[in-house]
Amino acid sequence: MAPPLARLELRDPAQRANVLRLCRSLDGPGSAGSISVGRIVAASIAAPAAIIGIVWLGMPVLANRLAAVMPYAWEAPLGDAVDSQVRELFGSPCATPAGAAALHKMVGRLQTAAHLPIPPHPMVLRSPIANAFALPGGRIYVLSGLLKISETPDELAGVLSHELGHVAHRDGLRRLIRDGGTSFLVGLMFGDVTRSGAVLMAVRSVLSASYSRDDETGADRFAVSIMHGLGRPTAPLGMLLERVTGTGGPEAPSILRSHPLTAERKAMLEAENVPATGPALVEDGEWQDLKRTCDH
Repeated sequence: MAPPLARLELRDPAQRANVLRLCRSLDGPGSAGSISVGRIVAASIAAPAAIIGIVWLGMPVLANRLAAVMPYAWEAPLGDAVDSQVRELFGSPCATPAGAAALHKMVGRLQTAAHLPIPPHPMVLRSPIANAFALPGGRIYVLSGLLKISETPDELAGVLSHELGHVAHRDGLRRLIRDGGTSFLVGLMFGDVTRSGAVLMAVRSVLSASYSRDDETGADRFAVSIMHGLGRPTAPLGMLLERVTGTGGPEAPSILRSHPLTAERKAMLEAENVPATGPALVEDGEWQDLKRTCDH
């Protein structure tokens, strides 16, 4: 019947010890119900360990399953969200009307063989870096540095086909789900209650395009199937990647280092090479227009 916050002070140490012995659920030093420093330390270690386990084991499995069942209509908003970050990095796409028409014509030809369930949306961004990357929702970005170093339409088409492979296999979507959730969990560990760090890290992870070896091999195989379906050679893709690797030009920022050329990849592309039997993907004049897309 004691009022709230009432206290009982025991000045006799013997009586205090006796009460704590008999009333073991009391909070206080030495009681069974108290939380020991050891338990606090153990809980502090167990929580990060559980998060790390989810990051390394749970999120990849979850990302693979979610990406497999997620409707394609849901990818467009994700691509739009990341696109805004891309435009902050590079600015608005640069495109002369003739260059944009040539790029859409080439990607349209590739789509006839790729049969993607979502239409690709290609665009050129002004940058000295020779690279290309894909986002969820079918967005394909070509950096103007890649146009400058590409010598033939088949070289550029090989890169675009490779990126279409990532779109078809939903590699970017899986990475966005995995790293977005991972970043959220890491943010909780470091007090990111706004979750803004999770969004930023997810965007940077998608732009990095540092896919696994299996993802890269799958995208290469997809590119080979597209080029074969159009009667175009596959060796030019390996030639372009080799040229990019040995340019010695401006080094790509860490978020854009991708598609390293390995001996296995080059050997596969050369082994799958066939003579050109189909029509050119774009005419000579259109190819020059495409290369000059960002000249103005």
